[in-house]
Amino acid sequence: MGPRGINGEGGCPAVAGRARDGWKLALPSSPSTRRAGACIGLKLRRPRPDQVGALGELLLDAYRGTVDDEGEDLAASMREARMYFDGKQGGPAMLADSVVAWRGDVPVAACLVAEWTEHRCPFVAFVATRADSKGAGVGRLLLAVSVRRLSRAGHREVRAVITRGNRPSEALFRSLGFEVFERREAPTS
Repeated sequence: MGPRGINGEGGCPAVAGRARDGWKLALPSSPSTRRAGACIGLKLRRPRPDQVGALGELLLDAYRGTVDDEGEDLAASMREARMYFDGKQGGPAMLADSVVAWRGDVPVAACLVAEWTEHRCPFVAFVATRADSKGAGVGRLLLAVSVRRLSRAGHREVRAVITRGNRPSEALFRSLGFEVFERREAPTS
């Protein structure tokens, strides 16, 4: 579940046939020192560019059959992951603020943050959880970890773009205090 990358576009991007909403969260100047909970059997690590294949598989599995499924194949999902590392998902990848949950050598979920260059603030480019792990709180844990890291780094705000109707993502982001700040209707042909 989660927002899809914005492919370097400014504002809340329009996607053919899909309405998307911009979400934002004001970050506290004094972040909580309380650590996010743990998920048993998972190792939390920062993403690395050499993990494009594994992250592409994660994205493909996470979005398949959801409102964000655009019929991608593995090659397209790997390109999307590569674009994140190459800074083409809003801006430069913020690896220190991003996190991937691993079970052995398989990524279970990821929260990938980039710098939204145009708005000069962090942007949650992806929150993705494998289908067999959805509903277990892993995505929420990772988003909370990223938000805490961003706050500790002194950022004042973080944004995301969510396809309207992606109820799991809307609920996830709302649960951490994000609010809709911009609505973009689906473009007409």
